[in-house]
Amino acid sequence: MKNRLYGILGLMMFLQYAVWGAWTPVLSASLGGRLNATGAEIGGIYGILWLACIITPFIGGQIVDRYMPSQIFLGIAAAICSGSAWMMSQQSTLGGLGTWMWVWAIFYAPTLGITNAIVFHHLSKLPLSDTERERGFSIIRTAGTVGWIVSSILLYFYLSGKPPVPKGTWAPFEELQLTAILGVFLTIVAFFVPNTPPSKEAKDPWAFTKAFRLFKEVPGFTVFMIISFIAATEFQFYYLTTGPFMEQGLKIPHELISPYKSIAQYAEIICLGVFTPLSLRKFGLKTTLVIGTLAWPLRYLVFAMQKPIPLVLASMSFHGIGFAFVFVTSYIFVDRIAPKDIRASAQNLYNLVALGLASYVGTLFSGRLQDHFTTFVPDPKDASKMIPGEVNWSMVFMVPAVVTILCALAYQLFFKEPPKTDDEESVRVGSH
Repeated sequence: MKNRLYGILGLMMFLQYAVWGAWTPVLSASLGGRLNATGAEIGGIYGILWLACIITPFIGGQIVDRYMPSQIFLGIAAAICSGSAWMMSQQSTLGGLGTWMWVWAIFYAPTLGITNAIVFHHLSKLPLSDTERERGFSIIRTAGTVGWIVSSILLYFYLSGKPPVPKGTWAPFEELQLTAILGVFLTIVAFFVPNTPPSKEAKDPWAFTKAFRLFKEVPGFTVFMIISFIAATEFQFYYLTTGPFMEQGLKIPHELISPYKSIAQYAEIICLGVFTPLSLRKFGLKTTLVIGTLAWPLRYLVFAMQKPIPLVLASMSFHGIGFAFVFVTSYIFVDRIAPKDIRASAQNLYNLVALGLASYVGTLFSGRLQDHFTTFVPDPKDASKMIPGEVNWSMVFMVPAVVTILCALAYQLFFKEPPKTDDEESVRVGSH
Protein backbone atom coordinates (compact mmCIF):
# COMPACT_ATOMS: atom_id res chain seq x y z
CA MET A 1 0.00 0.00 0.00
CA LYS A 2 2.86 2.37 0.80
CA ASN A 3 4.54 1.76 -2.57
CA ARG A 4 1.22 2.20 -4.34
CA LEU A 5 0.64 5.50 -2.53
CA TYR A 6 4.14 6.73 -3.36
CA GLY A 7 3.57 5.69 -6.98
CA ILE A 8 0.34 7.61 -7.54
CA LEU A 9 1.57 10.68 -5.65
CA GLY A 10 4.86 10.58 -7.55
CA LEU A 11 3.01 10.37 -10.86
CA MET A 12 0.84 13.32 -9.84
CA MET A 13 3.95 15.36 -9.00
CA PHE A 14 5.69 14.21 -12.20
CA LEU A 15 2.86 15.58 -14.36
CA GLN A 16 2.39 18.68 -12.20
CA TYR A 17 5.84 19.90 -13.19
CA ALA A 18 5.92 18.34 -16.64
CA VAL A 19 3.11 20.65 -17.80
CA TRP A 20 5.12 23.64 -16.55
CA GLY A 21 8.45 22.42 -17.88
CA ALA A 22 7.00 21.77 -21.33
CA TRP A 23 6.72 25.47 -22.17
CA THR A 24 8.79 27.55 -19.73
CA PRO A 25 12.33 26.83 -21.04
CA VAL A 26 11.56 27.55 -24.72
CA LEU A 27 8.50 29.80 -25.08
CA SER A 28 10.56 32.99 -24.80
CA ALA A 29 12.57 31.94 -27.86
CA SER A 30 9.37 31.11 -29.76
CA LEU A 31 7.76 34.45 -28.91
CA GLY A 32 10.82 36.35 -30.06
CA GLY A 33 11.17 34.32 -33.24
CA ARG A 34 7.56 33.91 -34.37
CA LEU A 35 5.91 37.08 -33.05
CA ASN A 36 8.97 39.41 -32.98
CA ALA A 37 8.20 40.01 -29.31
CA THR A 38 10.44 42.41 -27.40
CA GLY A 39 12.08 41.46 -24.12
CA ALA A 40 9.57 43.57 -22.21
CA GLU A 41 6.66 41.84 -23.96
CA ILE A 42 8.11 38.40 -23.22
CA GLY A 43 8.62 39.46 -19.61
CA GLY A 44 4.98 40.51 -19.45
CA ILE A 45 3.85 37.08 -20.63
CA TYR A 46 6.09 35.22 -18.19
CA GLY A 47 5.18 37.58 -15.36
CA ILE A 48 1.52 36.54 -15.54
CA LEU A 49 2.26 33.26 -13.76
CA TRP A 50 4.15 35.01 -10.97
CA LEU A 51 1.30 37.48 -10.47
CA ALA A 52 -1.08 34.53 -10.26
CA CYS A 53 1.25 32.88 -7.73
CA ILE A 54 0.85 35.96 -5.51
CA ILE A 55 -2.94 36.14 -5.81
CA THR A 56 -4.57 32.78 -6.34
CA PRO A 57 -2.99 30.41 -3.77
CA PHE A 58 -5.10 32.05 -1.06
CA ILE A 59 -8.25 31.51 -3.12
CA GLY A 60 -7.41 27.95 -4.10
CA GLY A 61 -6.28 27.14 -0.58
CA GLN A 62 -9.57 28.33 0.87
CA ILE A 63 -11.55 26.23 -1.61
CA VAL A 64 -9.77 22.99 -0.71
CA ASP A 65 -9.61 23.85 2.99
CA ARG A 66 -13.34 24.51 3.25
CA TYR A 67 -15.43 23.18 0.39
CA MET A 68 -13.83 20.67 -2.00
CA PRO A 69 -11.51 17.64 -1.84
CA SER A 70 -8.06 18.63 -3.04
CA GLN A 71 -7.81 15.97 -5.75
CA ILE A 72 -11.14 17.11 -7.25
CA PHE A 73 -9.93 20.71 -7.41
CA LEU A 74 -6.67 19.52 -8.96
CA GLY A 75 -8.53 17.55 -11.64
CA ILE A 76 -10.82 20.45 -12.53
CA ALA A 77 -7.92 22.93 -12.58
CA ALA A 78 -5.79 20.60 -14.74
CA ALA A 79 -8.64 20.22 -17.25
CA ILE A 80 -9.09 23.99 -17.52
CA CYS A 81 -5.32 24.46 -17.83
CA SER A 82 -5.19 21.86 -20.59
CA GLY A 83 -7.86 23.66 -22.60
CA SER A 84 -6.34 27.10 -22.08
CA ALA A 85 -2.86 25.83 -23.03
CA TRP A 86 -4.24 24.53 -26.32
CA MET A 87 -5.93 27.87 -26.95
CA MET A 88 -2.64 29.64 -26.22
CA SER A 89 -0.87 27.46 -28.76
CA GLN A 90 -3.20 28.72 -31.50
CA GLN A 91 -2.82 32.46 -30.81
CA SER A 92 -1.06 34.63 -33.38
CA THR A 93 -0.98 37.79 -31.23
CA LEU A 94 0.58 38.54 -27.87
CA GLY A 95 -2.72 39.90 -26.60
CA GLY A 96 -4.58 36.70 -27.36
CA LEU A 97 -1.82 34.53 -25.93
CA GLY A 98 -1.62 36.68 -22.80
CA THR A 99 -5.38 36.41 -22.23
CA TRP A 100 -5.28 32.62 -22.26
CA MET A 101 -2.07 32.64 -20.19
CA TRP A 102 -4.05 34.41 -17.48
CA VAL A 103 -6.62 31.61 -17.52
CA TRP A 104 -3.88 28.98 -17.38
CA ALA A 105 -1.96 30.74 -14.59
CA ILE A 106 -4.98 31.45 -12.39
CA PHE A 107 -5.85 27.76 -12.25
CA TYR A 108 -2.30 26.39 -12.27
CA ALA A 109 -0.79 28.59 -9.53
CA PRO A 110 -2.92 27.21 -6.65
CA THR A 111 -2.09 23.62 -7.59
CA LEU A 112 1.61 24.15 -6.81
CA GLY A 113 0.81 24.37 -3.11
CA ILE A 114 -2.15 22.00 -3.23
CA THR A 115 -0.13 19.10 -4.65
CA ASN A 116 2.40 19.57 -1.83
CA ALA A 117 -0.43 19.58 0.69
CA ILE A 118 -1.90 16.39 -0.81
CA VAL A 119 1.43 14.61 -0.40
CA PHE A 120 1.93 15.76 3.20
CA HIS A 121 -1.69 14.84 4.06
CA HIS A 122 -1.26 11.22 2.99
CA LEU A 123 2.26 10.83 4.35
CA SER A 124 0.98 12.02 7.74
CA LYS A 125 -1.33 8.99 7.83
CA LEU A 126 1.61 6.59 7.60
CA PRO A 127 3.56 5.48 10.69
CA LEU A 128 6.58 7.64 9.86
CA SER A 129 8.88 9.84 11.92
CA ASP A 130 9.24 13.50 11.00
CA THR A 131 12.54 12.77 9.27
CA GLU A 132 11.06 9.84 7.34
CA ARG A 133 8.10 11.96 6.30
CA GLU A 134 10.34 14.77 5.05
CA ARG A 135 12.47 12.29 3.11
CA GLY A 136 9.33 10.71 1.69
CA PHE A 137 8.21 14.12 0.48
CA SER A 138 11.67 14.71 -1.01
CA ILE A 139 11.44 11.47 -3.01
CA ILE A 140 7.96 12.29 -4.31
CA ARG A 141 8.85 15.92 -5.04
CA THR A 142 11.92 14.82 -7.00
CA ALA A 143 9.50 13.12 -9.41
CA GLY A 144 8.45 16.67 -10.34
CA THR A 145 11.99 17.55 -11.37
CA VAL A 146 12.12 14.34 -13.40
CA GLY A 147 8.84 15.36 -15.03
CA TRP A 148 10.38 18.70 -16.04
CA ILE A 149 13.29 16.84 -17.64
CA VAL A 150 11.10 14.29 -19.43
CA SER A 151 8.86 17.04 -20.86
CA SER A 152 11.95 18.62 -22.47
CA ILE A 153 12.83 15.29 -24.06
CA LEU A 154 9.27 14.82 -25.30
CA LEU A 155 9.33 18.32 -26.79
CA TYR A 156 12.54 17.45 -28.65
CA PHE A 157 10.89 14.45 -30.29
CA TYR A 158 7.72 16.49 -30.87
CA LEU A 159 9.75 19.08 -32.81
CA SER A 160 12.15 16.68 -34.55
CA GLY A 161 11.61 16.40 -38.27
CA LYS A 162 9.70 19.67 -38.49
CA PRO A 163 11.30 22.37 -40.67
CA PRO A 164 12.56 25.46 -38.81
CA VAL A 165 10.06 28.31 -38.62
CA PRO A 166 11.53 31.44 -40.31
CA LYS A 167 11.89 34.45 -38.04
CA GLY A 168 8.78 36.62 -38.06
CA THR A 169 6.62 33.77 -39.37
CA TRP A 170 3.83 32.56 -37.12
CA ALA A 171 3.20 28.88 -36.45
CA PRO A 172 1.32 27.13 -33.62
CA PHE A 173 3.38 26.89 -30.45
CA GLU A 174 4.30 23.22 -30.11
CA GLU A 175 5.47 23.61 -26.51
CA LEU A 176 2.00 24.79 -25.52
CA GLN A 177 0.39 21.95 -27.45
CA LEU A 178 2.53 19.53 -25.44
CA THR A 179 1.50 21.36 -22.25
CA ALA A 180 -2.13 20.77 -23.17
CA ILE A 181 -1.56 17.06 -23.89
CA LEU A 182 0.27 16.51 -20.60
CA GLY A 183 -2.52 18.42 -18.85
CA VAL A 184 -5.01 15.81 -20.03
CA PHE A 185 -2.95 13.09 -18.35
CA LEU A 186 -2.73 15.14 -15.15
CA THR A 187 -6.52 15.54 -15.20
CA ILE A 188 -6.97 11.77 -15.39
CA VAL A 189 -4.36 10.99 -12.73
CA ALA A 190 -5.85 13.56 -10.32
CA PHE A 191 -9.04 11.55 -10.02
CA PHE A 192 -7.05 8.44 -9.03
CA VAL A 193 -5.32 10.27 -6.17
CA PRO A 194 -6.65 9.06 -2.79
CA ASN A 195 -9.36 11.25 -1.31
CA THR A 196 -8.01 14.37 0.37
CA PRO A 197 -11.05 15.96 2.06
CA PRO A 198 -11.39 19.57 3.21
CA SER A 199 -10.02 20.35 6.64
CA LYS A 200 -12.51 20.15 9.48
CA GLU A 201 -11.16 23.45 10.75
CA ALA A 202 -11.44 26.43 8.41
CA LYS A 203 -8.13 28.20 7.98
CA ASP A 204 -7.47 31.92 7.92
CA PRO A 205 -6.18 32.84 4.42
CA TRP A 206 -4.21 35.70 5.93
CA ALA A 207 -2.57 33.64 8.67
CA PHE A 208 0.82 34.22 7.06
CA THR A 209 0.65 37.89 8.13
CA LYS A 210 1.56 36.74 11.65
CA ALA A 211 5.04 36.10 10.31
CA PHE A 212 5.58 39.82 9.71
CA ARG A 213 6.55 40.13 13.36
CA LEU A 214 9.83 38.39 12.47
CA PHE A 215 11.01 41.62 10.85
CA LYS A 216 10.87 43.23 14.28
CA GLU A 217 11.80 40.34 16.54
CA VAL A 218 14.62 38.54 14.70
CA PRO A 219 17.91 40.43 14.24
CA GLY A 220 19.06 40.35 10.63
CA PHE A 221 15.80 38.97 9.23
CA THR A 222 14.98 42.19 7.36
CA VAL A 223 18.42 42.27 5.75
CA PHE A 224 18.12 38.57 4.85
CA MET A 225 14.76 39.14 3.12
CA ILE A 226 16.05 42.18 1.21
CA ILE A 227 19.08 40.26 -0.10
CA SER A 228 16.90 37.24 -0.91
CA PHE A 229 14.51 39.44 -2.87
CA ILE A 230 17.28 40.99 -4.95
CA ALA A 231 19.01 37.64 -5.58
CA ALA A 232 15.72 35.98 -6.62
CA THR A 233 15.04 38.67 -9.24
CA GLU A 234 18.21 37.60 -11.06
CA PHE A 235 16.98 33.98 -11.01
CA GLN A 236 14.55 34.91 -13.80
CA PHE A 237 17.29 35.46 -16.37
CA TYR A 238 17.43 31.66 -16.66
CA TYR A 239 13.77 31.43 -17.63
CA LEU A 240 13.40 34.53 -19.76
CA THR A 241 16.63 35.23 -21.63
CA THR A 242 18.42 31.87 -21.88
CA GLY A 243 16.12 30.51 -24.62
CA PRO A 244 16.54 33.48 -27.00
CA PHE A 245 20.26 33.62 -26.14
CA MET A 246 20.75 29.98 -27.12
CA GLU A 247 18.81 30.29 -30.36
CA GLN A 248 20.04 33.71 -31.50
CA GLY A 249 23.44 34.03 -29.83
CA LEU A 250 24.66 30.44 -29.88
CA LYS A 251 22.69 29.30 -32.96
CA ILE A 252 21.33 26.28 -31.08
CA PRO A 253 18.47 24.60 -33.02
CA HIS A 254 15.08 25.41 -31.54
CA GLU A 255 14.25 21.78 -30.74
CA LEU A 256 17.43 21.40 -28.65
CA ILE A 257 16.89 24.41 -26.38
CA SER A 258 14.70 22.63 -23.84
CA PRO A 259 16.82 19.45 -23.58
CA TYR A 260 19.99 21.48 -23.09
CA LYS A 261 18.36 23.67 -20.46
CA SER A 262 17.29 20.54 -18.56
CA ILE A 263 20.97 20.09 -17.63
CA ALA A 264 20.05 22.41 -14.77
CA GLN A 265 17.47 19.94 -13.47
CA TYR A 266 19.91 17.01 -13.61
CA ALA A 267 22.31 19.05 -11.48
CA GLU A 268 19.49 20.04 -9.15
CA ILE A 269 18.61 16.41 -8.41
CA ILE A 270 22.23 15.54 -7.63
CA CYS A 271 22.70 18.59 -5.42
CA LEU A 272 19.47 18.07 -3.50
CA GLY A 273 20.33 14.45 -2.86
CA VAL A 274 24.05 14.70 -2.13
CA PHE A 275 25.87 18.03 -2.08
CA THR A 276 23.40 20.31 -0.28
CA PRO A 277 23.09 18.07 2.82
CA LEU A 278 26.86 17.55 2.78
CA SER A 279 27.57 21.28 2.60
CA LEU A 280 25.09 22.05 5.35
CA ARG A 281 26.73 19.54 7.69
CA LYS A 282 30.31 20.54 6.88
CA PHE A 283 30.09 24.31 6.35
CA GLY A 284 26.79 25.49 7.85
CA LEU A 285 24.08 27.78 6.52
CA LYS A 286 26.09 30.91 5.73
CA THR A 287 28.79 29.26 3.62
CA THR A 288 26.23 27.09 1.81
CA LEU A 289 24.19 30.19 1.04
CA VAL A 290 27.23 32.04 -0.29
CA ILE A 291 28.36 29.09 -2.43
CA GLY A 292 24.89 28.77 -3.96
CA THR A 293 24.62 32.48 -4.68
CA LEU A 294 28.02 32.47 -6.39
CA ALA A 295 26.89 29.68 -8.72
CA TRP A 296 24.63 32.15 -10.53
CA PRO A 297 27.27 34.76 -11.49
CA LEU A 298 29.59 31.95 -12.61
CA ARG A 299 26.95 30.87 -15.09
CA TYR A 300 26.22 34.43 -16.21
CA LEU A 301 29.93 35.15 -16.74
CA VAL A 302 30.26 32.03 -18.90
CA PHE A 303 27.16 33.14 -20.81
CA ALA A 304 28.74 36.55 -21.32
CA MET A 305 31.79 34.89 -22.93
CA GLN A 306 29.47 32.91 -25.27
CA LYS A 307 32.19 30.36 -25.97
CA PRO A 308 33.25 27.67 -26.05
CA ILE A 309 29.69 26.44 -26.57
CA PRO A 310 30.20 23.13 -24.67
CA LEU A 311 31.26 25.16 -21.62
CA VAL A 312 28.25 27.46 -21.98
CA LEU A 313 25.91 24.46 -22.11
CA ALA A 314 27.66 22.80 -19.16
CA SER A 315 27.25 25.98 -17.13
CA MET A 316 23.48 25.36 -17.16
CA SER A 317 24.23 23.06 -14.23
CA PHE A 318 24.97 26.11 -12.08
CA HIS A 319 21.26 26.95 -12.19
CA GLY A 320 20.43 23.72 -10.35
CA ILE A 321 23.34 24.15 -7.95
CA GLY A 322 22.25 27.69 -7.16
CA PHE A 323 18.67 26.74 -6.46
CA ALA A 324 19.50 23.69 -4.37
CA PHE A 325 21.96 25.60 -2.19
CA VAL A 326 20.20 28.96 -1.90
CA PHE A 327 16.53 28.10 -1.57
CA VAL A 328 16.92 24.99 0.57
CA THR A 329 19.27 26.89 2.89
CA SER A 330 16.80 29.75 3.07
CA TYR A 331 13.93 27.40 3.95
CA ILE A 332 16.03 25.89 6.75
CA PHE A 333 16.99 29.35 8.03
CA VAL A 334 13.36 30.47 8.16
CA ASP A 335 12.39 27.23 9.90
CA ARG A 336 15.08 27.82 12.54
CA ILE A 337 14.29 31.40 13.42
CA ALA A 338 10.47 31.19 13.33
CA PRO A 339 8.55 30.16 16.47
CA LYS A 340 6.77 26.83 16.07
CA ASP A 341 3.31 28.39 15.94
CA ILE A 342 4.14 30.49 12.84
CA ARG A 343 6.67 28.33 10.97
CA ALA A 344 4.29 27.60 8.10
CA SER A 345 3.33 31.26 7.95
CA ALA A 346 7.00 32.26 7.88
CA GLN A 347 7.66 29.91 4.95
CA ASN A 348 4.65 31.40 3.11
CA LEU A 349 6.01 34.88 3.71
CA TYR A 350 9.42 33.90 2.31
CA ASN A 351 7.79 32.31 -0.75
CA LEU A 352 5.65 35.38 -1.31
CA VAL A 353 8.69 37.68 -1.26
CA ALA A 354 11.38 35.52 -2.89
CA LEU A 355 9.31 33.49 -5.35
CA GLY A 356 6.24 35.65 -5.96
CA LEU A 357 7.16 39.34 -5.84
CA ALA A 358 10.83 38.86 -6.76
CA SER A 359 10.01 36.58 -9.68
CA TYR A 360 7.54 39.06 -11.11
CA VAL A 361 9.96 41.97 -10.76
CA GLY A 362 12.73 39.78 -12.17
CA THR A 363 10.77 38.94 -15.33
CA LEU A 364 10.09 42.62 -16.00
CA PHE A 365 13.67 43.62 -15.23
CA SER A 366 15.31 40.91 -17.38
CA GLY A 367 12.99 41.63 -20.30
CA ARG A 368 13.62 45.37 -20.25
CA LEU A 369 17.35 44.86 -19.80
CA GLN A 370 17.38 42.65 -22.89
CA ASP A 371 15.61 45.41 -24.82
CA HIS A 372 18.13 47.96 -23.55
CA PHE A 373 20.96 46.02 -25.17
CA THR A 374 19.02 45.21 -28.35
CA THR A 375 19.37 46.96 -31.69
CA PHE A 376 15.92 47.49 -33.18
CA VAL A 377 15.52 47.34 -36.96
CA PRO A 378 12.66 48.02 -39.41
CA ASP A 379 10.26 45.13 -39.91
CA PRO A 380 10.79 43.72 -43.45
CA LYS A 381 7.02 43.31 -43.73
CA ASP A 382 6.20 46.79 -42.42
CA ALA A 383 8.95 49.41 -42.63
CA SER A 384 7.06 51.71 -40.22
CA LYS A 385 7.42 49.13 -37.44
CA MET A 386 10.61 48.45 -35.50
CA ILE A 387 11.37 44.91 -34.35
CA PRO A 388 14.20 43.43 -32.22
CA GLY A 389 17.43 42.73 -34.08
CA GLU A 390 20.87 41.83 -32.71
CA VAL A 391 21.28 41.57 -28.93
CA ASN A 392 24.48 42.31 -27.03
CA TRP A 393 24.19 39.19 -24.90
CA SER A 394 27.49 39.81 -23.12
CA MET A 395 26.16 43.01 -21.58
CA VAL A 396 22.78 41.44 -20.81
CA PHE A 397 24.40 38.78 -18.63
CA MET A 398 27.05 41.00 -17.04
CA VAL A 399 24.35 42.87 -15.11
CA PRO A 400 22.93 39.86 -13.19
CA ALA A 401 26.48 38.56 -12.72
CA VAL A 402 27.47 41.75 -10.88
CA VAL A 403 24.22 41.86 -8.89
CA THR A 404 24.50 38.26 -7.68
CA ILE A 405 28.16 38.70 -6.73
CA LEU A 406 27.10 41.65 -4.57
CA CYS A 407 24.34 39.51 -3.06
CA ALA A 408 26.86 36.79 -2.16
CA LEU A 409 29.08 39.41 -0.53
CA ALA A 410 26.09 40.78 1.38
CA TYR A 411 25.20 37.31 2.68
CA GLN A 412 28.81 36.86 3.83
CA LEU A 413 28.87 40.20 5.65
CA PHE A 414 25.36 40.46 7.08
CA PHE A 415 23.82 36.97 7.35
CA LYS A 416 23.52 35.83 10.97
CA GLU A 417 23.53 32.06 11.36
CA PRO A 418 21.06 30.95 14.04
CA PRO A 419 21.63 28.03 16.40
CA LYS A 420 21.04 24.59 14.92
CA THR A 421 17.75 23.00 15.96
CA ASP A 422 16.77 20.24 13.53
CA ASP A 423 18.39 17.62 11.33
CA GLU A 424 19.33 19.63 8.24
CA GLU A 425 19.88 16.58 6.08
CA SER A 426 16.17 15.79 6.29
CA VAL A 427 15.19 19.10 4.75
CA ARG A 428 15.29 18.74 1.00
CA VAL A 429 12.90 20.78 -1.10
CA GLY A 430 12.73 20.77 -4.90
CA SER A 431 11.82 23.54 -7.38
CA HIS A 432 13.01 25.17 -10.58
